[in-house]
Amino acid sequence: MYPLSQVLLLSLLALLAVMLKFRRGAMVLLLLSIGWLYLCSTAFFAEFLMATLEKGYRPRAMSVLPQTDAIVVLGGATRGDTHLGTLPDLNQQADRLVYAAELYRAGKAPLLVLTGGGQEGARPEAQMMKEILAVMGVPSRDILMERASRNTYDNALYSAVVLNNKGIKRILLVTSAFHMRRAVPLFERQGFEVIPAPTDYQRLVTPPVLPPWLPSVDDLARTTIALKEHAGFWVYRWRGWL
Repeated sequence: MYPLSQVLLLSLLALLAVMLKFRRGAMVLLLLSIGWLYLCSTAFFAEFLMATLEKGYRPRAMSVLPQTDAIVVLGGATRGDTHLGTLPDLNQQADRLVYAAELYRAGKAPLLVLTGGGQEGARPEAQMMKEILAVMGVPSRDILMERASRNTYDNALYSAVVLNNKGIKRILLVTSAFHMRRAVPLFERQGFEVIPAPTDYQRLVTPPVLPPWLPSVDDLARTTIALKEHAGFWVYRWRGWL
């Protein structure tokens, strides 16, 4: 589902068409690949795709959010350990950790549950997030970790074990707004009362510096995330997880 992979595939097909003397087909494929890369790299398209994912999960004022048994924070906020860094490197979804700390300090729940495993040879993301939250002033005694999950389905499945062991039934679920449509029903199917606490909204209020028709790497990244999320939602539905 990654646009760069799609463009590469179309370009390879165009090259194959040239080798097979299908010059008109090669030209069509080449123009299609360039057009698709351009479209995916514009703010117009990135904003449209993100709007389809975020519109159902608008932010709520801290004062109206209810108190719950725990705040569950989904992984995806770190890039991992770096060679010279003393703390894990954060990525564009790091708002999840900032918002979780804000909810905790506001007294919305006495516990935080961090969920996220890691690749072979790497530390679990839950452990990395715990270190970042410690810098933000969240005490270790109020943090529980799920360190085996590799995707959103695992997040819900394995977190349920941690939550059920503590008798927790009502949770604030913290993740990016574009991820909520897939995450909320997964936790609900595990028997929890889920109050969405979306963050990391991708559409800015102020206009960008570049014109929205001018391609940029940032907009290509947002389009990639949105396409991946749409694909993940339908794959999860096809597998019967949603």
